[in-house]
Amino acid sequence: MNSERPALKTPVKYFLPPLLLMAFIFPMGNRALGSSKIYEAFAAVFAWVFPRASGPALELAYIVFRKSLHFVEYGLLAFLLYRAFRAIRRLQGSRRPLVLAGAVAIGYGFIDEFLQSFVPTRTGSPLDWAIDTAGIVTVLAVIARRERGRGAGPAAPAGRRPFRRGLFLKRPFDIALSALGLALSAPLWLAIAAAVKLQDRGPVFYAQERVGRRGRLFKALKFRSMIKDAEAGRGPVQAVENDPRVTPVGRLLRASAMDELPQLLNIFKGDMSFVGPRALRPSELEVNGGPGSGSIADVPGYERRHDVRPGLTGLTQVYLPGDTPRRKKFRYDLLYISKRGFCLDLKLIALSFWITFRGKWESRGPKV
Repeated sequence: MNSERPALKTPVKYFLPPLLLMAFIFPMGNRALGSSKIYEAFAAVFAWVFPRASGPALELAYIVFRKSLHFVEYGLLAFLLYRAFRAIRRLQGSRRPLVLAGAVAIGYGFIDEFLQSFVPTRTGSPLDWAIDTAGIVTVLAVIARRERGRGAGPAAPAGRRPFRRGLFLKRPFDIALSALGLALSAPLWLAIAAAVKLQDRGPVFYAQERVGRRGRLFKALKFRSMIKDAEAGRGPVQAVENDPRVTPVGRLLRASAMDELPQLLNIFKGDMSFVGPRALRPSELEVNGGPGSGSIADVPGYERRHDVRPGLTGLTQVYLPGDTPRRKKFRYDLLYISKRGFCLDLKLIALSFWITFRGKWESRGPKV
C-alpha cells in the first residue's frame, strides 16, 4: 500500500498548478483586465512613454497588451499541463503528454470564450480563442523541438525529478514571473535603450556567451554597460571596482541591476532561472586585482555549479560583493545547491528587489 503512494503523489503535485490557473487565476485575471482601474493605469504609463500618442493608438496598444498576456497565459497553461501528464508513468516515453496537454488547454480556452457569451459586459470572440490557441501551440511546439534535440522522449525518469522543498514549482514560477516582468518592464526597456544609445551612439544590447546547465552554452542578453569593444585584446574578465570600461549610464544600470533586465528572456526560454549560481562565461579569467590570472574552470566547485540552471540572482549575488574571489563565491553556490528550495528562492528574490531599490548591487560592503 505504501509503495503506491509516491506514484499517486507525483501527478497530484503537478496537476495542482494548472487546476489553480483554470479555476481561480484565469477568471480573476480576466475580471481584472476588464476593469477600468487597470485600463487607467495602463493609459497613465502609455501617456508617460508616448505623450503625443492619440486616443486610437492608446486603444490599440491596450488591445495588444491584453492579447499578449492571454498568449502568454495559455502558453503557461499548456506547459503546466504537459508537465502534469508527463508525470503519469504510463504516459512517459511517448508523445501523448503533448497531445493531451494541447487538447485540454485548447478545450478550456473554447469553453472560457463560450461562457463569456453569457456575461452581460463581455462577449466571447473567435479571435481571442485563436490567440489563446496560438500561445498553446507555440509552447508545445518549442517543447517538442527541445525534446527532439535532446535525443530523448518527452519523459524523464520520475525518480530524478526534484520534488523536495517545492522545487517542482521552480520552472512554472520562472515562466510566470518572467512573463509578467517582461510585460510590466516594457516602458523601462524603451527608456534604458534611449539612454544607452545617446551615451555614445553604440549598440544598445550586448549578447554574451554563458555556460548553462550541464555545461550547455547559451547567449545571455544584457543592456550594454561598458564602452564599445571593452574586451578587445583582453578577453572576458570580471569587472572590478571603479572599472574604467564602465560608462556613466552603465554605472547606474549596474548599481540597480537594470543592465540584466533583458535576461528575463533567457529565463522565459529556460536558459536561466531567477535564482541560482551566476551564469559564467567560458574561458573567463580570475584576476582579483593581482598581477596574475587563471582560468575559473580550475577553481574547486566549478563543474558542480552546472548541476542547476544559472540564476539572475542567488545566494552569492545577494550576500557577497562582486569582486569576491571565485573560490569563496563557488562555496556559496554549492551551499545554495545543497539547500535550495522554493521558500529560499522567494526569500532571495525579495532581498534582490530590496537591493535594487537601494541601488546597492555594486556595493563592496553589505548589500542587505
